Amino acid sequence: VCRAGSTCTRSIALSPDGRTMAVGSTNGVANLYNLHTAMQSRNPAPLKAIMNLTTAIDNLTFNHDGQLLALSSRRKKDAFRLFNVSSLSVYPNWPTDSTPIHYASCMQFSPTSGMLAIGNDRGRCLLYRLHHYNPLHV
Repeated sequence: VCRAGSTCTRSIALSPDGRTMAVGSTNGVANLYNLHTAMQSRNPAPLKAIMNLTTAIDNLTFNHDGQLLALSSRRKKDAFRLFNVSSLSVYPNWPTDSTPIHYASCMQFSPTSGMLAIGNDRGRCLLYRLHHYNPLHV
């Protein structure tokens, strides 16, 4: 799907409760929509335009409760962000410059979001513990 100005949809994700939709574009912007409101309009306004990446958004995925959105582009090294849906903000402290994501090709949260797996172009699966969702954290 392309809009005027040649911005095309590259990826789409729906939150588990079906209320929120994320749409990634070829220009590196991911728009977050209230799905009910978006379905009522031909040109809906996003709740938030996430403009932290500069290349096409290839992957979007919500965690189990829809409070986190992971977004990435495989076209640029370390182009991965974690977005807090409640506060409508990107986590500024992760990933860091030393996080070895490289070129992210896929990602998935564990069923209760205690872990986040990120696959990359080196054939590796990076596994990160999300302490907020992990009942074992101290």
